[in-house]
Amino acid sequence: MRLQATKSICAAFAALCCWSVCSNAAEIELLDIPGDIKFVSIKGEITGGDADRFYDVVENQERVSVILQSPGGLVGEALQIGAKIRTKGFATMVVDDGQCFSACGLIWVSGARRYMSSNSMIGFHAAYREENGEYRESGVANAEIGSYLTHLGLRIEAIRFFTIAGPDDFLMLTPERARALGIDVYEQSGTEVTTPNQAPTVDVYADRFVSFGVLRSRCDGFFKMDAAVVEKAHMEAIERGQSIAGNETWIDIWTVMLERAKTDVDTKGALSACIETEAHLRKQGLSTGIGGPSYECLNASTPTESALCADQTLWAKDRAMNSIYFWIKDNVEPVARKRILAAQRAWLGERNACGSDASCLHDVYDRRLQLFSDVDLPS
Repeated sequence: MRLQATKSICAAFAALCCWSVCSNAAEIELLDIPGDIKFVSIKGEITGGDADRFYDVVENQERVSVILQSPGGLVGEALQIGAKIRTKGFATMVVDDGQCFSACGLIWVSGARRYMSSNSMIGFHAAYREENGEYRESGVANAEIGSYLTHLGLRIEAIRFFTIAGPDDFLMLTPERARALGIDVYEQSGTEVTTPNQAPTVDVYADRFVSFGVLRSRCDGFFKMDAAVVEKAHMEAIERGQSIAGNETWIDIWTVMLERAKTDVDTKGALSACIETEAHLRKQGLSTGIGGPSYECLNASTPTESALCADQTLWAKDRAMNSIYFWIKDNVEPVARKRILAAQRAWLGERNACGSDASCLHDVYDRRLQLFSDVDLPS
């Protein structure tokens, strides 16, 4: 089945894709550009055998950016090329004013890193077959495309965008639209590149919104966080997400994530879910309202205490352990307190024996916290 700009599209958009270009088979070549990253160009219509030719060109290459300039072509060949690109971790690129339509877009979206500019012309429409001079959508090919995009991790709104336009029309993708659809892009402007970390997708903000919500509702009893920091981050996620996708789409995205988060808490327990959620946010460089371990670092007097202060990845675990200990001690009969105190002292001895070994400390905390995995402290 074919997925490319049709004759009527070419006529309407002659400046984008003249018919002489549309009829040429793809030229696939390794460009002679010095540097650690190799550049492979795919230019022209994707035709039979192009996947094999692409395999031959990239067979011994490890770091590759694939530059695309194509009106589209055969779906099967494009999906095979895209699968190889994703498996090898190659980047894909449509340069400023470059043209990449239909099946070409399926190759572009397969990139481990997707480069485009605000002037890149990347357009999509449904796969079609030609019958008696008329173009008809191919249900089989579009189902294959949907399955392929699902395996790439794209959500249903993105899949619809790729396949909703008829064969005589197409939808154009911009960096802003890509982010609203959950497709992360590296946006080029001259020599400057805006990375996905600098301009996240709406899905990232929805994930942050839900994650900070979990911290607020389930984790304060463990961590004793700075509530103002968490509240500010929570609201910023809402504002940015709504601005990218609009309120209706924004709600649709985060409600699905919220159900997953609830299932996570129910399955893993609040303690494990809270520790994982805090670590997930912190890895993104976000403040979680946890500014140190459970004690004042100015008073650190042992190598272990100093190591805990120096390693942010241990702060949440130390705070949780401290909160659980005092909660249990304060909620048991006096007779049991002596046993609890003795057990805690023994564990502190094991912890302090790690000295400044962070790996050892993580192991000691993880094993101890596992014993309390069913504990859920009130926030």
